Amino acid sequence: MIKEGKFGPAEAIVLLAVSNVARVFLPYPRHLVELGGSAAWMTPIGGFAVTLVGVYLMWLILKKNPDQTIIEITEEALGPTLGITFNLIIIAFFLSICFFFVREFSEALIISALPETPISVIVATYIIIGLLGAYLGIEAIARSTRLTYIYIFGGTALLLFALTPQWNFDNLFPLFGNGPYPVFGLGTFSTAAVTEIILAAVLVQAMGGADKYLRINFFAALTAFSVLAILLAVSVLTIGKEVIIETTLPFYRLSRTIYLGRFFQRVEAFFIIIWSVVGALKIALTLYGAAVSLARTLKLPDYRPLIWPLGLIVFIFSFLPPDLPTTIKLDTDFLRPFAHIPNYLLPLFILAAYWLKGRWRRARS
Repeated sequence: MIKEGKFGPAEAIVLLAVSNVARVFLPYPRHLVELGGSAAWMTPIGGFAVTLVGVYLMWLILKKNPDQTIIEITEEALGPTLGITFNLIIIAFFLSICFFFVREFSEALIISALPETPISVIVATYIIIGLLGAYLGIEAIARSTRLTYIYIFGGTALLLFALTPQWNFDNLFPLFGNGPYPVFGLGTFSTAAVTEIILAAVLVQAMGGADKYLRINFFAALTAFSVLAILLAVSVLTIGKEVIIETTLPFYRLSRTIYLGRFFQRVEAFFIIIWSVVGALKIALTLYGAAVSLARTLKLPDYRPLIWPLGLIVFIFSFLPPDLPTTIKLDTDFLRPFAHIPNYLLPLFILAAYWLKGRWRRARS
């Protein structure tokens, strides 16, 4: 058995919420505005509903096997060949999330604060922090997130309130933006591509067991999707959809817009610290998830020897995209659709396998 440590529901909710919120600090909100236009803030509504369905399906599986994680359940339900194949998909998904976030957060830091710094230095720094966090374990990551979440959400709330004098409600019209299909169809498909459904299923034993999985994920998703919807609404209210579409980092653009007087301006440095912390936590969390999933798949007693080669893989793959636009396009066109396989398709396969096995047992009896 791998010793993961234990943490309570409060730490679990904060951990998953911060992990989900990490995407708002990247170019992702611009993609949602491109899809939904002035109604981009509605896109998380459908995504939240679909995420809850995925959480419920995963909970049905986990409660049937209260002493196991999704890694053992997949191999047991689907057999060694198909089960290990899906487990490798889960590991590849975590690594993809990790190196995409490493590259995008590094590019964001160069754009916002360190234009003369080589990207290799920033990437290496993020990787080292991720390796350290993954080595210390999930309990250390969860408790660190519990200590920092006040500053993360408090700083975001400060940003939103500081922009109140610049809101223009005319920017929210037409009410349904580019139309119902881009908002509730494509927007739902995109925003439902989360990491936390499968990640929580891998960490379920450290979080307190399957009986707490549903409640933890509900509150974490509610928090994260609410932050995403509110930030999109404030972005459209403040600078308009046309400016957002032309902006690489909407959150950074919003923070530079704050002006509350002669002695309270250029506060974006404060927010750069916030998203650097969030990026480090996200990278450490996904790297840990990949290492633990691989260790469980290989039936190893410890995940720590796997951290270093996985970190090297992340470091190498983060340099494969030649530039930031290519990285964003790969994130949008590859990673978002890929996320639906472990989060939604895998639970359906496992439930179908349980149903077929039940019918076969009843037929034999």
